[in-house]
Amino acid sequence: MFALSTACSAIMRQIAVEVKTGNQQMFQNKNEICMQMIELENTTPQPVLFIYFLFFFCLVLSFPEVNFAVAPVDELAVNFDSRLETVTEDITAQVLGSEKKVVITVIDLLNHETQERDAMTDLLEEKLTDLLYKKLPNQVVPYFETVYLRLEWRSTFPEIQHDPLTEDIAKLTDADWLLTGTHETIDGLFSVRLELYDLVSGDLLWQIVIGKDRTIETDLEAKKLEEKTVQRIKQNSAVLPPQNVSPVPTPLFPQVFQDPVLEQEKTGESDAKFVSALSTDIVEGVRKIPEGMVIINEGEFLMGSDLGDEDELPDHLVFVQSFYLDQHEVTNADYNKCLKCERGHGGFDTVDPQQPVVYVDWKNADAYCQFQNKRLPTEAEWEYAARAGSEDAYSFGNNISLLENYAWLKSNTVDAGLWGAKTVGSKKPNRWGLYDLYGNVMEWVQNYYMPDYFASARQPENHKGLSAPAVEKYPLRVVRGGAWGGLHDAGTPAGVRAAKRYAFVEWTRSFQIGFRCAMDFPETK
Repeated sequence: MFALSTACSAIMRQIAVEVKTGNQQMFQNKNEICMQMIELENTTPQPVLFIYFLFFFCLVLSFPEVNFAVAPVDELAVNFDSRLETVTEDITAQVLGSEKKVVITVIDLLNHETQERDAMTDLLEEKLTDLLYKKLPNQVVPYFETVYLRLEWRSTFPEIQHDPLTEDIAKLTDADWLLTGTHETIDGLFSVRLELYDLVSGDLLWQIVIGKDRTIETDLEAKKLEEKTVQRIKQNSAVLPPQNVSPVPTPLFPQVFQDPVLEQEKTGESDAKFVSALSTDIVEGVRKIPEGMVIINEGEFLMGSDLGDEDELPDHLVFVQSFYLDQHEVTNADYNKCLKCERGHGGFDTVDPQQPVVYVDWKNADAYCQFQNKRLPTEAEWEYAARAGSEDAYSFGNNISLLENYAWLKSNTVDAGLWGAKTVGSKKPNRWGLYDLYGNVMEWVQNYYMPDYFASARQPENHKGLSAPAVEKYPLRVVRGGAWGGLHDAGTPAGVRAAKRYAFVEWTRSFQIGFRCAMDFPETK
């Protein structure tokens, strides 16, 4: 009886394993099971066998999967795979249609709900990479290489607990284009959103959403996408202007502004009281405003912040003389006109003529402004212009939810999968007609950096700051405005405040740093 019990247990375990895995091998082992049955029949008394076979028959009936030798074919899965193949054909066409030879990498098809990698991420990345590699063997980064780079990154930076960012791995692959996206399951429907980006410009080139029972393909003008996504695509996928054209963005508001109270009633964007720095008398004078610049009338403002960082203390009154300031950051097209001006290159570089020039150190920024018969703005001039008459954190008040209307920062670049500085003037200007003073790229100013304002707060010309660096061999210059992302929390709401200060040694060349120029206001006779 013990032998029968042991044999039954062994057979039941085998059946349970086969049912759980759904493996058709179970049915290939039928002969072996039958031979075991015959052996039991020859060694076991008949009454016991009858009870055993009755038990076994009932058990088999309780597993309907065992009664059918052929599992149903998942037609939806087959269709999904075929759509993935169709998608790879579309991507291949995009790659082959490029004017230059590009290399593409597939990284981070994250779980949409958790925004993290999971087992499905690995499966999709491997499958898409293999499909693309078959079509473009010399233009696709192999899957094993991205896996190796991820492991190498973790071994190099063991102190960092989180997974490497998508851009960290993408930069290591030396690819030109990035295929990334998310996957999710809603009401039993599995779908994948794929987005193709140019890693140099950060532009969204193409996207698609595929599911098991439907395919939604979108281009850069698709009306069925969410309004925010459409806006983002239009902002980052415009046709590049000719290399020799350097248009100045048309202001969304005129330079002589409407009543601030009326503006507030229209937009609801601030509770702050604004004072326009643009005097109608000056604007209507005979003096011609230099092209691409905005006239900033003289005035007094509260510089710094008692609620900010230590180097912003104390807030203090500063009087600023009238001056001109560039409407937007210096672009690549503008900078290329200065043949003696140098710049560096590196990750997240800008190449579009209308993107802000980056990888420019302080001396070359200063040289470019002199080439234009201009100069770098002082730190006080910069903050005065950035505040545009407001004493709040931003020119429009303290409402952070409005910040993306005026600035490229982490929330609408890195967090949205759009890395790098964007075309100048593509966000709203402040009330004085100035673009991108918050975010996009940081901006060099004239001043040497000092860690606080106490030493000069009561001096008559306190905005001029130090005339020499605090440490001669390590000359720190002030940088203002925050950036789209990068180090020092420059892309956070706190990092783009009007009063926020940064300090970099003057030979720094960074993808985060650009500049704009100022010009002295001629005295009237």
